[in-house]
Amino acid sequence: MRGSRRRALGQHFLTDPEILDRMVEYAELSRSDVVLEVGAGGGELTKRLAEKAGRVIAVEVDERFAENLRSISEVYPNVEVLLGDILRLKPGGINKVVSNPPYRISSKLIEWLVEQLPELMVLTLQKEFASKLTAPPGSPKYVYISAISSLFYEIRRMEIVPRTLFKPPPKVDSTIVVMRRRSGVPALGSSCKLLWKRLFTRRRQVLRRVLMDLSKDGALPTSLVRELPEQLASKRIFQLSPDELLRICELLGFQEEA
Repeated sequence: MRGSRRRALGQHFLTDPEILDRMVEYAELSRSDVVLEVGAGGGELTKRLAEKAGRVIAVEVDERFAENLRSISEVYPNVEVLLGDILRLKPGGINKVVSNPPYRISSKLIEWLVEQLPELMVLTLQKEFASKLTAPPGSPKYVYISAISSLFYEIRRMEIVPRTLFKPPPKVDSTIVVMRRRSGVPALGSSCKLLWKRLFTRRRQVLRRVLMDLSKDGALPTSLVRELPEQLASKRIFQLSPDELLRICELLGFQEEA
């Protein structure tokens, strides 16, 4: 029962102490940092973070870890334990994230984290998902989460973590990813984000065709779509860089809202 519940929650706990230590090193922690940990589990990473950071917000969805995590918070007063779904709790006031999050929420979690704009994130992700996250424009793996993440962050894949180092072992290997916020990040309105998402549902089609279809539905003014520069309009969606996607929003009048 316990194993089936963990699989349902997408939980695979990293147990290798050397890799946990390196994750903390990648985060460049100081006592001024407020760190979010998603999927705290048994607290092995939590304790390491507490020794370096000013404050740690440890989130865990599985209530069976509550007693153990609370005992850690008694030893480390700078640890705050939150029980529940991170995508419902959505704690604020963080400037760094160091986590082994449940695989099943990776995409939604990163989308939310990017909105919060922490300065540095260290995440253990499924290897395939990490390759999508870091995929460049024109790559077969370049998707919405690639574009939105790389607009705001410089992303590096640091090392592969073999599946055998997790309990229970997942079916695939993982990758530690470091995301460092870019300077001078642009404002991105909700209408622009929605447009990007709609575009990437038809990522292999030419931009002009997709936008004209949206204009027929009343979602976009046809006159503005026709005025788009040819070098943008003739590209397929998956060939558009984040800066080009941002430019499209500006030309279509979607950047007035932050």
